[in-house]
Amino acid sequence: MSVEGSFTDFHVDFGGSSVWYHVLRGRKEFFLVPPTLRNLIAFQRWTMQDATERDFFGNLVDHCYRVEL
Repeated sequence: MSVEGSFTDFHVDFGGSSVWYHVLRGRKEFFLVPPTLRNLIAFQRWTMQDATERDFFGNLVDHCYRVEL
């Protein structure tokens, strides 16, 4: 369960992981980035430089896709 305004920052899921979401009220929003070598390097730099509060990771890659449930 999630409360209004909660979020999970960008992260890398385990290979082959899967989840099931059931939205009772409101919406769930995802930002997806292809796992290319370039994007994985950018993600590593983003996390290691502690830029997570300053920069939106989706703006640092070529393609970031938004999905809303």
